[in-house]
Amino acid sequence: MKYRLSIVDKFKLRTLSYSSILEVGDSNQILPYSLALAVQREQEIFFGNEGHFNYPVFTTPIPRPLITEQIQINTINESPKIYVHSVDITAASVSGVIQIGSTNTIQGESRIKHIRQLVNIEEEKVEEAQTQQAVQQLSGS
Repeated sequence: MKYRLSIVDKFKLRTLSYSSILEVGDSNQILPYSLALAVQREQEIFFGNEGHFNYPVFTTPIPRPLITEQIQINTINESPKIYVHSVDITAASVSGVIQIGSTNTIQGESRIKHIRQLVNIEEEKVEEAQTQQAVQQLSGS
C-alpha cells in the first residue's frame, strides 16, 4: 500500500461510542468488534440474571463472498497529499471507523439482538384485579 499525507484543517466529532475507532494516522489493520443485547420493555422490570448471548444472531457464521476472478487495480495518485478543509461528524457508534490516514485492511463486525417485551393486556387486567382485591382485603372492605 502506498501512503499519502492526509491534511485536515478542521475536524469536529461530537460522539464516539461502543467499540468505535477514531484513527488519526496510518495503520495496517483495524478490526472493530461489538456484540450487543438491546432489550426494550413496556414496564421497567429487571430480574438480575438476564442478558445471555446464546441467540443465533451471535453465533451464526457471517458468509464471506468468494472472489474467484483475478482483480487488477492500477492507482495513480496525482498528489502525495490528501487535503480536506473541514470534517464535521455527528456520531459514530457500534464498531464504526473514522480515519484520517490510510489503512490496508478494515474488517468490522457488529451484531445486535433487539428484544421488545410488551405487556399482555389480559395479564395486566388480571394483575390489576388481583391488586385491587388485595387492597380491599387489607382495608377490611
